[in-house]
This record gives sequence, C-alpha cells and structure tokens, in this order.
Amino acid sequence: MSLPGRARVAIVGGGILGCAAAWHLARAGVRDVLVLERDELNAATTSQAAGLIGQLRTSKVKSAIVGQTLADIVTLESDGLVSGFKRTGSLRLALTPAREAEVREQVTAAQGFGVDVTLIGADDVRRLAPGLEVPKDRPAAWLPNDGYAEPYTLATAYATAARRLGVTFVTGCDVLGVRVGDGRARGVTTPEGDVEAEAVVVAAGAWTSVIAARAGAPVPAFPVRHQAWVTAPLDWLVPAFPVVRVPDRLAYLRPEVGGLMLGFFETTPLGIDVSARAGFSVTATPRDRDVLTAHAPALIEVIPGLSEAPVVGATAGVPTYTPDGHFVVGPLPGVADLFVATGCCAHGSAGAGGVGRALAEAVTGEGATLDPGPMAPGRFGARAWDPGWVRVACEETYAHYYDLVRR
Repeated sequence: MSLPGRARVAIVGGGILGCAAAWHLARAGVRDVLVLERDELNAATTSQAAGLIGQLRTSKVKSAIVGQTLADIVTLESDGLVSGFKRTGSLRLALTPAREAEVREQVTAAQGFGVDVTLIGADDVRRLAPGLEVPKDRPAAWLPNDGYAEPYTLATAYATAARRLGVTFVTGCDVLGVRVGDGRARGVTTPEGDVEAEAVVVAAGAWTSVIAARAGAPVPAFPVRHQAWVTAPLDWLVPAFPVVRVPDRLAYLRPEVGGLMLGFFETTPLGIDVSARAGFSVTATPRDRDVLTAHAPALIEVIPGLSEAPVVGATAGVPTYTPDGHFVVGPLPGVADLFVATGCCAHGSAGAGGVGRALAEAVTGEGATLDPGPMAPGRFGARAWDPGWVRVACEETYAHYYDLVRR
C-alpha cells in the first residue's frame, strides 16, 4: 500500500498496543487513523509474549485495564473474529506465610474492584491443576475468568477489527522521526516521505523512547529481556489446566500445545539499549538457558512432573518496563498532540484493551473511563530526562517483579 500524505492520527508501531489503540480510536469515531510499522504487524515483542490475561492486580486501575481487554475480547469474538483467548482460569499460589498474607490482601482488594476471585484450599488447587504439589495449609487465589491468549492472534483480531472501521495499516515503513513545529506534533517522517497528522501516537515498543527523544520528549520506560520456555507435550496435563503464578519461585506457567510454557523473572535482568544496537531486531534478543537451569529446580518442587519434561522451544522478547511497574499512556509533556503507549511491564496482552481505550480518550479529549493519573507520562518529573536513572529503575522493577513489596 502506498503511503498516505496525511491522517488525523498517525500511530507509530503495529504491535498489540498500537493495534488496540487504532481500534479504540476508530470506535470513538476517529476513522482517519494511519498505523505505521517498520516490519510486519505484531512481529516484534508481541510475537514473543506469553499472553497471560489476569485481573489480580495491585490497584483498581490496573485491574480495570485488564477488565477492558476481556470486554474487548467478547466484542471481537461477537464480530466473528478469532481472539485466541482461552478462559482457563488462573491460580496464584502462596508457599510462605508472608505470601499468604499478601494473597489474602490482594483477593480482598480485587473483590472490592468487582473482580470474580476467591480463596481456595489445597484440595481445590490439586483438582483444578492436577500435578501441583502445594502446602496443605496455604490458600491460593482462584480467578475463573482469567486465562491466556495467543498474542499474535489477539493482536491480529484488533488490527482486523480496526481495518473494518477504516483504519489504514502500512507495513515495511520505518518512522525516522516525529515532525514538530511550534511546539506541536505535526506528523512523521519516513524514508518514503512525510505524513501530516493532527496527532501522533508512539507505540513502538522497545523503540518508543528513542523515537520520542528525537522529538524532544522523554519517555520513562526501558526495554528488558524476558524469556520463556516450552516443554514437549505431557501425558498428565489435563486440557483445562489453568494459568498458574508462583511468585515464591519467580515463575508462571500455562498450557502450550499439550505442554507447558514456563516463564521466570530474572534477579539480574538484562536491559537492552536498542539505541546502542544498530539494526537490532527482537528476534536477535540474546538468550540464556542458564536462567532456566537456575530457576527450574525450585519450580519442580511445586510441579514435580516437570522433571521429566524436555524443553523443546523458547521465546525471548524485550517488553518495556517503567520505574513503578505501571503503563505509560497519554500526552507527552513538552510537545502538544504527541502521545505515547508503552511500559507494558510484560502485561501487553493483558493490558491492550485498557491501554487502547485510555489512549483513545486522551487523543479525543473524551472523559476518561480509566484514571489517567497512574499512567501519566510526566509522573516522574525531571527524572524522566535522566536515561541512567530510568534504566536502573526499570531494571529494578523487573528484578523485583514478584517481591512482597507492594507497588
């Protein structure tokens, strides 16, 4: 497709956040939307994500963001699209007294947010997830409406739905920078020419901060590697096996083609400065099987059957993290009509709907249905201009993802 010369809104980045934002803008009546992607749609970190969609969060707005994604899935499927979502339910385990106290607090808070979640005992855990060995005296959180989506499929559903409403997608088009004039975003520059736009949204994943910096706006987010591994099919794995989070083992797992996908949060994370890696591609993300070797033994104590499960695949992406573990969504300070959607903190699939809606409301000026304060790009003030501080703070967020410290 040839590059249009203008659009009301230009979105830089065709991953799941960019596609969801385009759909929500179109649903809000903004049909003249152009999405520019330098590769193929959803080919970068979206394609490497685990796709967990869980509502047990540390704040009402975080929970509501995920709730919007679940609502979007219902709408997309009612329109005949395949979302790739599996409503398996999810468990959050507590292996220690301290974690039990945290889970109890989280469940009470989530119930107050309107989330369908209950505390269940060890017998129910083993019934829902045969193969788990959990302490008899520790409860777990059970969320029956949670699950996981195949990220590429869900993102493609958003893109297809957006196209049906008139959104234009151009792939193989690298955005070199945001055009700024008189303190306002005026469009974008590409190798094929300039595109005029009334508003520009940067949702370019690991490259978001780089593109925004060229326009003179800081983004408090930094990409950090996250890896997951997939086992061969397991005879004992039941079809309805839920998503399981084991914070005390820094791990999560979910079904994947008859086997299990295992993800671990590294205590010594690897940040990826894409600005210092010319031509970096997500497919070239360094992989380290030693992470699996180091973390798997402790997880096998919880699910012994893994000891006989050969690993047959792996993923590695560079999701963006933030200093406080919250998304960065909304207008960027210092440049009018320039917006951002990033900082997924490995919740890109789970948060796509809420982020897309919040972004659309910010661009159109409609009343916010989700509290924009916790997501505000300017919430860190002058520190956002310090790339060293941002990187260290974001790596800390990753390293302490499952800490008992509340964020």
